[in-house]
Amino acid sequence: MTQRITSAVNSLVTKLSRRNALLWLGGAGLGTTFVAGTQTAVNARENQDVKLVNPPTLYNAPQNGYSHIAVTPANAKTVYISGQFGSDLQGNVISNDYEEQLVRAFQNLRFALQAVGAKPEHVAKTTVLIVNHTQEKLIPLGREIANLWGNKPPANTLIPVPRLALDGMLFEIDAYAVIPEKPERGMFQF
Repeated sequence: MTQRITSAVNSLVTKLSRRNALLWLGGAGLGTTFVAGTQTAVNARENQDVKLVNPPTLYNAPQNGYSHIAVTPANAKTVYISGQFGSDLQGNVISNDYEEQLVRAFQNLRFALQAVGAKPEHVAKTTVLIVNHTQEKLIPLGREIANLWGNKPPANTLIPVPRLALDGMLFEIDAYAVIPEKPERGMFQF
């Protein structure tokens, strides 16, 4: 079964543009920690507050917009950011368009991070919820992830859902961030 799934995923990945598309398996018992080949060791953020680890024994996740593991330092403040969606200041959904909502949700996430003195690189983990998820919806999501984190994205789980809290909501992203109390170079000892 695993070999069949791995083969199908590898086939799909080769058909997609690695630059513009993401392959996330969420819900239905398929997690984002997925073996689909090997890679060289990647530590996406060296000497940063959150250390991202993508071991060579796991699928090359950063090419698809997430990292497998995020390790946080002991001397840090933990911040949990609730799900941000495409809302205006009154909490209204700004549009019926998925991509417009997604862009605004990422903007709102940036505002939330700034409000607590966090930077994008402090984000260790996100969870993305997409209503009626399709492969095509990953393309604008990939662009927003690249805009915020470049090729060093945090750990992530994508969950396809039939509906979100408000009528018309199509996208939501929450975040877990870690802000160091005293930033130090090389604070991780492995």
